[in-house]
Amino acid sequence: MVVEQGHLASDSGSPDQDETVRALEQALEAASRAESRLREAIEVLPEGIVFLDAEGRYILWNQKYSEIYSKSADLLVKGARLADTLKIGIERGDYPEAIGCEEEWLAHRLSLLEQPGCRHEQRLSNGQCIMIEERKTADGGTIGLRVDITELRQKEEAFRLLFERSPQPMLVYDTRSGLVRSANEAACIYLGYEADELQDMPARTLFPEHLWAQASEVLGTDSSETGRHWEMRAKGGVAVEAVISTRLSQLAGFEATIVSLFDITERRRIEERMAYMARHDELTDLANRAHCREHLHDVVQTAAPHEAVTIALIDLDHFKAVNDTFGHHYGDALLTEAAQRMRELLPPQALLCRIGGDEFAIIFRRSSRTQTELVAKSIITTLTEPFHLLGNVIHIGATIGFATAPYDSSDPETLLRYADLALYAAKTEKRGTCKSFAASMDAAAQEKNRLEKDLRQAVRSGALEIYYQPLVNLESERIECFEALLRWHHPERGTISPEVFIPLAEELGLIDQIGRFVLTHACQEAMTWPDHVKVSVNVSPLQFRNGNLLSTVINALSSSGLPAGRLELEVTEAVLMEKGPRPAAILRNLRAFGIGISLDDFGTGYSSLSYLLNYPFTKIKIDKSFILNLHEDTTSRAVIRAVIGLGRSLGLTVAAEGVERELERDYLREEGCTQGQGYLYGRPQPSAEAALVANGYPMERRDAA
Repeated sequence: MVVEQGHLASDSGSPDQDETVRALEQALEAASRAESRLREAIEVLPEGIVFLDAEGRYILWNQKYSEIYSKSADLLVKGARLADTLKIGIERGDYPEAIGCEEEWLAHRLSLLEQPGCRHEQRLSNGQCIMIEERKTADGGTIGLRVDITELRQKEEAFRLLFERSPQPMLVYDTRSGLVRSANEAACIYLGYEADELQDMPARTLFPEHLWAQASEVLGTDSSETGRHWEMRAKGGVAVEAVISTRLSQLAGFEATIVSLFDITERRRIEERMAYMARHDELTDLANRAHCREHLHDVVQTAAPHEAVTIALIDLDHFKAVNDTFGHHYGDALLTEAAQRMRELLPPQALLCRIGGDEFAIIFRRSSRTQTELVAKSIITTLTEPFHLLGNVIHIGATIGFATAPYDSSDPETLLRYADLALYAAKTEKRGTCKSFAASMDAAAQEKNRLEKDLRQAVRSGALEIYYQPLVNLESERIECFEALLRWHHPERGTISPEVFIPLAEELGLIDQIGRFVLTHACQEAMTWPDHVKVSVNVSPLQFRNGNLLSTVINALSSSGLPAGRLELEVTEAVLMEKGPRPAAILRNLRAFGIGISLDDFGTGYSSLSYLLNYPFTKIKIDKSFILNLHEDTTSRAVIRAVIGLGRSLGLTVAAEGVERELERDYLREEGCTQGQGYLYGRPQPSAEAALVANGYPMERRDAA
């Protein structure tokens, strides 16, 4: 008898045999339909299903099973042995738990198949966690169930970490049994029990009997009992007080409530500490800025009619240098000791505050101005004494400004502003001193504020104008250069000196914008002059510091078409005293383009000679202070002679500023000075007049003699 194409065929055609064949065919069809229905049934299940025969070979599995073991899906073949797929999976690294103990892990895994039923977890290399449940069938085979419990385990792990590591005392309460299932370390400490003592303890043990009925009702609900303090029983009958917050959850197969216990005593202590920290400086433990303002308001408003209240603002001198040189660790130590020194000098009812990085304030109540000044001078004296910190000797100082109510103002905010003005005036005049507020300080501040607004408007509207003053060859008396000088003609104040508005522009951050304006227009104007006439532009130290100077100069030359050799930039020693390599690099780059570099006000600094050796200067300008004293001061003549000789030996052009008389011109010419600049040759003049002079129009000369 043979089987052909799903049917049975016999060698003989007897009726009995035909009947047998039909019965067998029907049985096979029934088995096929049963297998098909089984496959359809297991495919719709959300779990992975696998059937193994008695020898551990694959018979049937669903798509979910293939998805779970996607990295080993190519091994899932009917008749393949589970043991073989596990071995290959181990070699591929699919089972991280087997690393380092491959044989033991495989043996243990196969031994589980021999048990009537087992449940265990399996970790896969893709991070999945799989719950495996396997049961033996009557014929010795195995039915396996695979459930992806990765998300569940992640949630449980997150809860465990949150629960166990939380500083908040927390319990897991079983709402059905009334037992405490678990407690974190904070709860154990709070209640005085060990973790194993609290586990499976009846929760009613933690409450007085008369409160249990109410407590059990709260423990079984989602609630936050913020308004009620619960009396609870710690170990040994010790009474503690807490606020209870509860949250229902499903954990490990039982309905649980996560119970948070808030220690009222601790909370009150923390609230008090937070309130203190909000009003005090963490480093020095002094009152902070907020506390200072609040206290000043209180004492000014509650002071008697003729009772003086003084606010003194203290600024530590040279403190930034300490941080820059030694680091903030030293700075913090210095601030702490400085605060202690000042605290020891305070009279009763005075409050010392730290209101900023190195800024302090003292609010004096019922202290005369004389007493206040004595304390201030004592503070200055004690802060100028050396600080011995971590093996180093550090020197600082202090400058102080005062304002007093009711004499200066009875408004606390105005009083603070006046004290700040007094401090600024003291720092401007001489550091290491103290100064009281005067009405003129406020007037000056208001005037400066108005001037700031006017300067911003002048820059926006293009009201600044460039004037040009000639530099003349002393031998040929031919104009070789014009210096561009910025002028501001205010509609109400008249002409404002550059010595006033240039520092203000630097302070307001306008100097880059103004510098671009001067460079661009000066280069454009120079293009209308003869080719031999150069233009000289002054450059602020802040333009070097901001790092935009090189691009500004190149853009000005490019847009105007002026050759680089016809542009000179004048710098002062302040540029060269900047820290770091940036100024030197910028100067060398500018010189590499062919731009001339002039050192202005030469002879007035203290290290000019070294600058000439280290920087690529092409010209030095003798400061006019030496020229004005030329015939009255032999020292000035000696300086002039030395500078001219030095310039000649270094191959530099030497220009003298402030040439106002012919006798000064004659002396400089005899000494070999190259150029002269001053009223003798012409005052600064608008661009139109400068263009006429540059192109041959006679200069207006004036001899101051």
